[in-house]
Amino acid sequence: MQNAAIEIFYLFFQGILCFQVVLFFVMYVLTRRKDILNYSLFLFFAAAYFFMNAPYTFFGIPEDDFWNSLLYKYFNIPLIIIENLFYLLFLKTFFEGISNDKKVEKQIQFALWLIPFTFAIFILLTTKEWDTQSIFYTVKMISVIPAIGVTYLILKKNLPFAKLVANGLLCTIIGTSLTVFMIILGNNGIHELFTDGYPLFFIRLGILGDMIFYFVAILKKWHYQEKQLVQEKLNFHLAEEQFRNKISSELHDDLGSSLSGISMHSYLAHTSLLNGQYEKAQQSTEFIQKSADELITNMGDLIWTINPENDEFEKIVLRMRNFAYDLLGAKNIDFEFVADEHVTKLKLPMETRKNLYLIFKEATNNLAKYSGAAKAFFLLKEESNILIMQIRDNGKGFNILQSGSGNGLKNIQKRAAEINADCIINPVPGNGTSIEIKFNHLH
Repeated sequence: MQNAAIEIFYLFFQGILCFQVVLFFVMYVLTRRKDILNYSLFLFFAAAYFFMNAPYTFFGIPEDDFWNSLLYKYFNIPLIIIENLFYLLFLKTFFEGISNDKKVEKQIQFALWLIPFTFAIFILLTTKEWDTQSIFYTVKMISVIPAIGVTYLILKKNLPFAKLVANGLLCTIIGTSLTVFMIILGNNGIHELFTDGYPLFFIRLGILGDMIFYFVAILKKWHYQEKQLVQEKLNFHLAEEQFRNKISSELHDDLGSSLSGISMHSYLAHTSLLNGQYEKAQQSTEFIQKSADELITNMGDLIWTINPENDEFEKIVLRMRNFAYDLLGAKNIDFEFVADEHVTKLKLPMETRKNLYLIFKEATNNLAKYSGAAKAFFLLKEESNILIMQIRDNGKGFNILQSGSGNGLKNIQKRAAEINADCIINPVPGNGTSIEIKFNHLH
């Protein structure tokens, strides 16, 4: 039972299908996206399956002779299984980045686990010389059920580029369902054009619609991602410009105040020397020396923290460790410095890097000057994307309600607020002090 119009459609469809296999594979080579690779392989095995099930249309081979051959017996059903395996992998890779819906993820994962079992059943049925047609229905339903779940998820999330994929999935679902229905009708004695001669007509229509919608969806998704990338770059440049303005303001304030003090005390030292007030002149020169040293240190810290070569946190950890060693060693304070491996691999933006280091430096200075501690402990670790910095000592502690601004607590809290970090200061009079900074480094 043949129909000329459907035969022409089969030839047209197969040409489109083979072209799409090549097109999607080229797109994968250019983009290295796994969803495109899986879709290309799905179309490849679908094309092979359709070649095998229309031997007369494509090769002029009598269908009954070919369908009774060992080649058809051993390869037809495996092609269906492999085709649907890659379709499920396509669903998994395409949508795993846009949703955390555990229910749909479990449906897809369960369907993927079922695929090897269907192949084992095929081998068993073939060995026993039993009919393997039931595997066709089983595999198709295994693919359709997760596809329905994914379609519902897409429509629920209302993502523009994904709606097109949902339409393509609907085409596949409807086409597959109609094909299965036609085969069932044919097996139950209903002999019509589509039940006997062309039951795969509907699944071809479904795949054709799926290909068209998915191709348009890829173009829209790329356009969407391109817009997102442009926006991210714009936000980055704005943040960078704000940070530069902030650094410029800080440099202006620090340099201005330091140089003003140095200039004033230079004048005082000169006047004191002229008047024979050598003690006052010495005090002024000591102030000048101290201010110059602090200015050099602060400038060095600032230049180091904004250097892109120091993005990796490993270098910050090393600088922190060296600073603690030099400062606490001079005070004969024993300390332990622990940094887990995950922390050393992090890369942080300039402002975050600067504030974290200066918080550490401020806290360590306070520890050395005021705590009276014999031991200190430093910890850097990561838990669920949260960077945690702890600084503890066994010193005399203090009453936070009675403390003044001289211990730098306000500076620590201010710098933590600038990077949206939680700052927990826990001083216990007589039992030391603990400072903990918690920062989500993915934000």
